[in-house]
Amino acid sequence: MKKSWFIYLAISVVVIAFSLWDDIYPVKIIDVHRSTDHSGYDDIIVDHFPLTERGRINWWLSQRDMLKKKYNIPSGQEFVLTVWDVGEGYLRDSPREDYFCFPDMTSEKNCIEKNELLAVDTRFSDENKVNFIIGDNKYIMDKKDGSMTKARY
Repeated sequence: MKKSWFIYLAISVVVIAFSLWDDIYPVKIIDVHRSTDHSGYDDIIVDHFPLTERGRINWWLSQRDMLKKKYNIPSGQEFVLTVWDVGEGYLRDSPREDYFCFPDMTSEKNCIEKNELLAVDTRFSDENKVNFIIGDNKYIMDKKDGSMTKARY
């Protein structure tokens, strides 16, 4: 009897902690980079990004107006915006590591570990569609009605 209560209590704590995760650890935008060599390609470096795919998409949907006002991204109707995990912070480029480097930074430490959390892409799609790429999954949202379909990427 005591074991079952412990299990129920543990499950309840996990469910409550998971549902409050966004309130406990809000997403922190560390930096924003605008591509200098490809127009319409922008990058956001974040900390404490939502854990679920749905949470990541909801973050973009709730923050896109703020990102447009504060950082002027995305800059056009057709764009690719990538959200990266800050990881250990900015690092020096190394030929032995898999880093993503930002040419718009003049400091020696201008790279991060490649840990892509979300890509929002409106390029090669119908003008009424937005593509969300998370890992191996692609979600296609219809701008008109907000409906979402999932496909393998």
